[in-house]
This record gives sequence, C-alpha cells and structure tokens, in this order.
Amino acid sequence: MVSIRKAAQDDIVQIKNVVTKAWHDTYKNIMTASTSVQFLEASFSTSRLEKRIKETLFLVAEVDGEIVGFANFIYGKALNLSAIYVLPEHQRHAIGRALLHNGLSYFDMYDAVFVEVALDNERATKFYYREGFELVREYEEDILGEKVLSGLLKKTL
Repeated sequence: MVSIRKAAQDDIVQIKNVVTKAWHDTYKNIMTASTSVQFLEASFSTSRLEKRIKETLFLVAEVDGEIVGFANFIYGKALNLSAIYVLPEHQRHAIGRALLHNGLSYFDMYDAVFVEVALDNERATKFYYREGFELVREYEEDILGEKVLSGLLKKTL
C-alpha cells in the first residue's frame, strides 16, 4: 500500500536514490551519462534538497517504509510541478498519479499547474497528457551543452 506524506530532512538519502535511479532509467537514451550525473549533482544536491523541503511542497511516496517516489511543487504567482520521480520498478502502479493529485489538493487557490518536460521522455509526456495537461509551447533547451526539445505543459484545475 502506498502512503504519501510531506518530506523531512532525514529523507534526503532516499530521495537522492529515487531521483538517481529514475533519471538514469528515463534519460539514458536522451542525454549522455556524464550530463545526467552533472545535472543530478547540481539540481539534487543535499543543500538544494534541504532548501526545497523547507521552502516548497515536497511529497514522498512510501511502500513498506521505503521511499519509492516524490513530487515537488513550487508556488508563488503560478503553481509549478518542479519534479516528479518514481523508482522504475514502482512505475505504472499509480504512484505518480497519487503524488500529483495529493499535491494538487494543497493548492485550491490556483486555477492551473505548469510542468516542463523533455518531449523525448515519452513515458512522462504520456503521463501528463493522461492527467489532463496540454502543451502550451515547445522550445529547445540547453542542458549542460546538450540540446533537448522541451515542452511547457499546463493543466487547468
């Protein structure tokens, strides 16, 4: 059974495990391994995760006491789903959907949520479309010297 809760500082090691495994599984055919490592070190460092857990809505999904996924929502003038990752062996078990919907339940004051996704990431793109997101615009993004076709998606709430 999956349980969802707000992340705590002592979850960081398990969060890093999730993002590392999910990222490499997802992006192995989209960008080089060295770019992935550099991106993960910069975006999911311990200090950055500490700040995100403290200042944003950061949820974790647990199965049998193990963190198997997480979602991070950043809010201000707009609501953004900054990250959602699930361990590969736990994907396609509605954990991402549970994280998304649980997170959105905190934000009834917003009329939309936005997410950016690499359009070559077919699993994520299909997930977001199934969840009611629509493509707002496409753009080429430079990630540590690699060109990635990305999309800004929006879901009306």
